[in-house]
Amino acid sequence: MSRIAEEGQASFENLEEYLCAYSSKMREVAAEIRLYAPLAFPVVIEGESGTGKEIVATAIHELSGRSPYVVINMGEGPETLFESALFGHRKGSFTGADQDRTGYIAQAKNGTIFMDEINSLPRSLQPKLLRVLENGTYWPVGSSRIEKTEARFIFSSNESLENLKESGALREDIFYRLGRIIRIPPLRNRREDIPSIVDRLVFKAKNKIVEGSQSTMKKNTAKGGIPAVSDSAMNRLVSYHWPGNVRQLKMVIERAVLICQNEKIMPENLDLPYEEKIIEDFDSAMEKFSIEYFGRVGRIAGNNIKIGMELTGMTETTYRRKMRRFGKGEA
Repeated sequence: MSRIAEEGQASFENLEEYLCAYSSKMREVAAEIRLYAPLAFPVVIEGESGTGKEIVATAIHELSGRSPYVVINMGEGPETLFESALFGHRKGSFTGADQDRTGYIAQAKNGTIFMDEINSLPRSLQPKLLRVLENGTYWPVGSSRIEKTEARFIFSSNESLENLKESGALREDIFYRLGRIIRIPPLRNRREDIPSIVDRLVFKAKNKIVEGSQSTMKKNTAKGGIPAVSDSAMNRLVSYHWPGNVRQLKMVIERAVLICQNEKIMPENLDLPYEEKIIEDFDSAMEKFSIEYFGRVGRIAGNNIKIGMELTGMTETTYRRKMRRFGKGEA
């Protein structure tokens, strides 16, 4: 459920490179990280599963200068243990509490607490977390002594917190205390970043295979350099819609590196469905758009040519021609 993360393993001198942030949306994320990292107030990282929320949290922590870094996954472990795990407990405070326990908040000291999947936080614990966020105080279970923390909180959610608030799953008061929301775009909305992400994943996958081969003395499988990705394979990777985001891409790349036998990665090495056609030709796309567009115009203007001309900004001749072709024979 929790761990104290290892620190200092990545270089943050070039944050955009660390995040593979070449798209405008991810550059905005990088700018927000730089803005909020030195500050003490909490931050929420919101995005679909597999988009790299923990990577962003790590970047915020590393740039904050704080230590240590405690990572808590709220989606793991039974709900009944969350309060004790977070706040700690005193011996004898409940059945099975045979000794004092230091909670994760106390372990973090004045460092960073990253609470992953905050959308899984039980509603019964939300007022207690709210107290921590408001004044930095909390009570360990079974204790009459208030404790104080200087830790900085980072949260993540794979669901919209706004939607959770509207549904009642998240209390409104804590919603407004969780902090500034940084939204991570899904991979399908940052396609410009995919080639750099692929290059990094290929490098890591190859090193992982080499290390595994050496540890099992099967060194013949570790021969060769980093396999290149063919243009056709890269085009397919960029075009795919990636419902599992970067996590899914990582699995696809690891498999491709393993089966390509140190040669160039080809489309047939990618474990992706072939039935999806990503980008249709321009003429087909314009045909579909025109049918939809002039269908809407026809529904608004009816048989009134003048209204249709005003809506489209076309001459009468052009308007009649377009409507005959795309508007189901009208005009």
